[in-house]
Amino acid sequence: MSSSKSQGDASISAESKPYHHGDLKTALVESAKDILKIKGVDALSLRAIAAEVGVSHMAPYTHFKNKKELLQAIAASGFDDLTKRLIDIKKSYTDPWDLVFNYGVAYVQFAVENPAIYRLMLSQADTGGRRNKLEASANPEISPVLEISSQKPFKILRQAFEHGNVESKHVTARALSAWSMVHGMSALIIDGHIRIPGDMSISEFFAQAVSPKMMKL
Repeated sequence: MSSSKSQGDASISAESKPYHHGDLKTALVESAKDILKIKGVDALSLRAIAAEVGVSHMAPYTHFKNKKELLQAIAASGFDDLTKRLIDIKKSYTDPWDLVFNYGVAYVQFAVENPAIYRLMLSQADTGGRRNKLEASANPEISPVLEISSQKPFKILRQAFEHGNVESKHVTARALSAWSMVHGMSALIIDGHIRIPGDMSISEFFAQAVSPKMMKL
């Protein structure tokens, strides 16, 4: 009787796993993100995500050679999630200032909602500022997928400044300044160095720090 119950529990557990045939890599990354959120980066391993998804402990090695590749895949997925939020905003607004303001709010909101993933994203990638178009090659330590994903949010932000009343020679500097501000604010909030007053939303708090003058020069 107990054996039958055990088999039933195993079946239910397996059915509840996120893995669907043909999409193992995505299932592994999503499970890894769940582990990261709950238990932290030290709990992440290829064996742990295999158990979470319900596949053999060797299955993840089909997609990731080691933990480093797994971490980069998680970071890339995080940047893709952030990019999706920014794209949704881009569909809703046309005014450059409205775009910049709401991009900033979305960035901070993402970091606050996903602190562990946000920290991992920044630890694994080169995000916008350090690399420029004149550099001949990408960082060999960063996977091509992460390289592409990590640049998308900054490029979207920069486009808003390109369409504002900012002189072309100042667009990159202005975008980097805005990027630095939201990054700093996000880091201070999630690390507990500043607290948003209880009666204020992130949008209201962010409005105290920025001005439409950012779009003019």
